[in-house]
Amino acid sequence: MFKSHRLIIGCLSGVLVLTIIIQIILGAWVRLTGSGMSCPDWPLCYGFFFPSYEKIMQLGVLEYTYFQIFLEWVHRANAAFIIGPLTLLLFLYIILNKNVKKSFKTYSYYLIILLGFQGLLGGLTVMKSNIPWSVAIHLASAFMLLYIALRIFLIAFGQRNSNFLVKSFEKNLIYFSALMILVTACAGAFTSKYGASLACANWPYCNKSLYPNLNDQFEVIHFIHRVLAFLLVLLLVFLMYRLSKYYKYFTLTNKMVFFLIPIIIFFQVSLGALLIVFKVPIWMGVFHQFMGLLLFSSLSVFIFNVKVKN
Repeated sequence: MFKSHRLIIGCLSGVLVLTIIIQIILGAWVRLTGSGMSCPDWPLCYGFFFPSYEKIMQLGVLEYTYFQIFLEWVHRANAAFIIGPLTLLLFLYIILNKNVKKSFKTYSYYLIILLGFQGLLGGLTVMKSNIPWSVAIHLASAFMLLYIALRIFLIAFGQRNSNFLVKSFEKNLIYFSALMILVTACAGAFTSKYGASLACANWPYCNKSLYPNLNDQFEVIHFIHRVLAFLLVLLLVFLMYRLSKYYKYFTLTNKMVFFLIPIIIFFQVSLGALLIVFKVPIWMGVFHQFMGLLLFSSLSVFIFNVKVKN
């Protein structure tokens, strides 16, 4: 009976992880196409439950295209009709079953609280006209929701012998690296929403200098994101070096994650440069967001698997 509970919880949380990833990618797509305010009201869109093409055309000339409006609606619909009900279903299944592990119940409470917080942030972001700080906080909350859902999935399907022992320094380093990924991603969203994505039009230089013009707030904001990304790369390289001495104790999953992280770092650095060179193509920006999610998820697997030596 217990195994069947784990299977159901694992499947529900796995689907939830996928839908949250899709939601964050949709959010990046909305942001990069400037569609964040294409539905100016919330939770409806121009007062419609579903903004069909015919209904929108009857409103006359609008500032946004129908594609932008529909994209924002899909972003909201995925949250309201898929993520919300799926999270609630997972929460109720865990809470109402006495034969599930206590850790499932603990993380299910975190999950439902974060879902409510995320919903409130979504409404706040619209009411505040998508100002940069609200967009960044909204993204941070989505990352944390992903972390909790992934944690539940790993508890359900994790291998019993997947853990490896490390010193407390290495464990704290993994946590700090995951936090830095979150901060860097939010700084990127803030930079994009602030309109500073191309404030430094060259790479690795910021226009004609290695440093930004401190009197230009756009250059400063852009440069801060670059500095955070640079520090994150150094931190992750150091982390990989520290974890390499435990490699012989890794399971296959841990080994795959260990080799995946340097590949993601290479792609992220390359994409960061190419985004500037090619003037932030939308598909490239969305892929940049996805790779950041993949990096965060990889660190989350290590967080789940490490144990501190006594």
